[in-house]
Amino acid sequence: MTIAHIFEAAPGRSPTRPGRWPLVAMLALVMLVGSLPMRPAMASAIFDAASTVAVGELGACRSKQGKDLYNCVADVLDHLASSIGAPRRLETQEALQTAAAGLRAATTKAQAVSAIARCQAAISGALKKVRAIGGGYVPSWGDSGLTSISGVLSRAIQLIQSKG
Repeated sequence: MTIAHIFEAAPGRSPTRPGRWPLVAMLALVMLVGSLPMRPAMASAIFDAASTVAVGELGACRSKQGKDLYNCVADVLDHLASSIGAPRRLETQEALQTAAAGLRAATTKAQAVSAIARCQAAISGALKKVRAIGGGYVPSWGDSGLTSISGVLSRAIQLIQSKG
């Protein structure tokens, strides 16, 4: 006799109406999986994927100059921040959003580069912590996937310096 037969044969059950135990079991499984902490490998994959998209978006900014370029790069950084989106990476998101706000406020190439450089310095500091603990996960920042975000910031700086 299987578990399904035991539940189906329970007193008060209609033989024509299927039991609800598979639905309850599935719901319990979803709740269990959803409550598990995110593994660092998953965080790194999210950073890498979001960074790849951001590099492509930066390519679309190449046709712009000056304030239009700064706004385009700011949009890319905002999108990157929302793409990495878990609360466990709040500091990373804030650094990217602050850089985007700095770019929107920038009126000169130097101000635009400075906004991104401040973000890059914050990300580099977090990467030092990641390396100090052997590549693990630094709460509210992330893991070694921060390297890809730093790469996006480097490309953004190069783009502004060449087109700015």
